[in-house]
Amino acid sequence: MASKDFYSPGELVFSRDQCIWLIANWGFLEDGKWPTKPSVYSEALNVMQTKSGKAPFEWACLVRAELSFRLKTTKEAGEALFDEVQGGITNYELLSRPAKKALNYISGFRRRKQTFSQWKKYNRKRVSL
Repeated sequence: MASKDFYSPGELVFSRDQCIWLIANWGFLEDGKWPTKPSVYSEALNVMQTKSGKAPFEWACLVRAELSFRLKTTKEAGEALFDEVQGGITNYELLSRPAKKALNYISGFRRRKQTFSQWKKYNRKRVSL
């Protein structure tokens, strides 16, 4: 995986690597915790320190809800992506074709206005031209 080992909430733009990282750390998000930064001191300091006005669990819940919504819009392809990343495949090139399509659809700072089906048709036309 060419991505970083840790992303802070302020760094999130839902890039491909970040989406894979979030899915790989889904257990933390479900527990209302932000994944810990890998370091020698991470076991001793298991509390996320922020300077924002949000509670520590709030970012984890908001990000999990957003990613969950985006995954649900891709139906079976999103399930394939989730299962593959949870199974340990964190390299984009090793993902199945449906998982890659789902990842490309859910990636990005904002949600897409097109449905997943419309987006696939548009991209199929664009590639074939």
